[in-house]
Amino acid sequence: MGYAAIYAEDVVAHHRAFIARRRALRPGEEYRDLTPDEWDQFLHHFELRKVALGICTRDFGTPCVHEHSCVRCPQLRPDPAQQPRLLEIRDNLQARITEARREGWPGEISGLEATLQAAEQKLQTMHRIAGRHGVTHLGMPASTTLPAGPAPDSRHAGQSRKGQIFGRDRQ
Repeated sequence: MGYAAIYAEDVVAHHRAFIARRRALRPGEEYRDLTPDEWDQFLHHFELRKVALGICTRDFGTPCVHEHSCVRCPQLRPDPAQQPRLLEIRDNLQARITEARREGWPGEISGLEATLQAAEQKLQTMHRIAGRHGVTHLGMPASTTLPAGPAPDSRHAGQSRKGQIFGRDRQ
């Protein structure tokens, strides 16, 4: 059973009037065609979103507020193919935490532990994404050729093939 939303005509009319008022308040230059430079800038932004561990999902025209600390950034959509790289980063973080503890650098320890926790979360996200988009191998279907039925003889004369399944008589 599906869901059907039914709106009164006045609700739709009020919404359309609201949208028209909002559009009237916006500057008219926002409704112009893009220049080639603006279009190139837009495309370039999306090229810059490709990073070592996946894709940055920040909005167009916004700077990276995390100073490209992608492992800790919630805007990173990790690529499951980069799992070995992230495992290497995680192992390196663990070694650096051990060194910071040995050297007595508490500020470094807290920052590295936060990054390690974020790396673990990214690994979990990679596993979820990989599980959702996994490939299912169905295999090659076997070619089944129908065996030829017995040569027509007097027994089958006048019978239709409706009584046969895959060339054999029904029993």
